[in-house]
Amino acid sequence: MDWPCWLELIFENERRILVNEERNEVFRGHLEECLRNLGTSLASSVPRGSREAAQAKKPVADFCGVTIGSITRWLRDTGSFPIGEPLIKLMCYLDMVGYRVIELERIPRIRRNFAELIGYGLLTSDQAAEFLGYASMSTFYQVLQGHHGASEDKEQKMWDVWKERKEELQQKKERSQELYRLDIPLKIRSRVDVSKVLERQVSASRSKAVVSIMEGLLMLLEESSFEKFSDGDLADLKASADTILRLSAHLSSLSSRLIMSEQQRKGGS
Repeated sequence: MDWPCWLELIFENERRILVNEERNEVFRGHLEECLRNLGTSLASSVPRGSREAAQAKKPVADFCGVTIGSITRWLRDTGSFPIGEPLIKLMCYLDMVGYRVIELERIPRIRRNFAELIGYGLLTSDQAAEFLGYASMSTFYQVLQGHHGASEDKEQKMWDVWKERKEELQQKKERSQELYRLDIPLKIRSRVDVSKVLERQVSASRSKAVVSIMEGLLMLLEESSFEKFSDGDLADLKASADTILRLSAHLSSLSSRLIMSEQQRKGGS
């Protein structure tokens, strides 16, 4: 049966959630933070500059298709990030060994699936760009990372090729986990630390979301005056009376806190 694209995306997201729950999360953060954590794990396991240190970085270098020296530079100088295909491979590698790279997590799902075909070596960037019809590699990478829009036709092409090769991709992931396994213990951030970071991120995002929702609700309410509601409209609203009353209570409480905060600010100035 051919499922609609959006439905298959839901199934794929659920599968990813289950896979992530089965393996330990080493660390969640931006790419720079993940590299710093990996560098700390390496430094605490093998002497810096030793042959063992070079060998410990070899799985990362082999997966990314770069030299051990490049890995050393990325870990030591986190402002010196790779670009293009090595960047995609690096993010995929970190994800494979248990890191949750925020930049990778934020890539729209269809594009991330397609990017993983490059990250795991099933497509080269040149092949992928040519397949999608991009003459500029810079534009192609911007699209792939979600920084630039893509036409529906290109999105569909990404989806189709991933769908055709997703089983092959899964097999490659499983082989890569064995072939490029790190032989050092990774410094796993405790669930308490992870929860604190997530709470801060969610709190900031939630505040912005609440304000945006209130602004949208206010706009709708001002456009549709309640004075124009018919008896039938009001009767329909009675079924939602509890929601309306609870919303009113929350807004009243927020208004009171804002007024008190403003009064305290004036009193202290």
